[in-house]
Amino acid sequence: MSSVALKSQTTIKNNSKSFCGVGCNSGGKHKTSKDGKHTKAYVTWYSMLKRCYHKVHTPSGSAYIGCSVSDEWLDFQNFAEWYVNHEYSDKGYALDKDLLVPNNKIYSDETCSFVPPELNNLLNDRRALRGKYPQGVTYHVRDNNYKSCLNIRGKQKHLGYFDCIQEAHGVYVAAKEAYVKDIALEWQDRIADDVFQALMNWRFVG
Repeated sequence: MSSVALKSQTTIKNNSKSFCGVGCNSGGKHKTSKDGKHTKAYVTWYSMLKRCYHKVHTPSGSAYIGCSVSDEWLDFQNFAEWYVNHEYSDKGYALDKDLLVPNNKIYSDETCSFVPPELNNLLNDRRALRGKYPQGVTYHVRDNNYKSCLNIRGKQKHLGYFDCIQEAHGVYVAAKEAYVKDIALEWQDRIADDVFQALMNWRFVG
């Protein structure tokens, strides 16, 4: 374990007012508030802790079940240092933990980046809302077959009717992966290089 992580853990143990029961602010140049308002770095950090450790924000079925924050980032000073030095931290983008490392459950400086909300929502699989069929597939009662659709810029694009679920879902997956690449190219000059590459290599899982 790094000396930074050891320092963070020691500080947490000695801090009776820890954040969400796990986080701390060891003190330093990065402030949690300025002119009576919480800083963006603090809001992002505390929101990250809540998603992982606050039961109200991690209900049963939540995508954040089992997620955690690295030892280094439990200390606000370490997270804020990364935050202020990240090229895209001030763009209003979302802190993302699993685009660079698929299926990742740990927030850390090695796994996180900032992703525009439009792209972040595009990659959300909405698993809890799918129902009995795979994403992008619905049962077509009239013809007793399966319809495949993809949401493109807020509108449903019809991809076809199919006799089996697997075929309908396969068409959806191919269309979704192509769509993600198209959107990545549109955003190429407004996102970090590693985010762009991850989007171009993105594959549907689920």
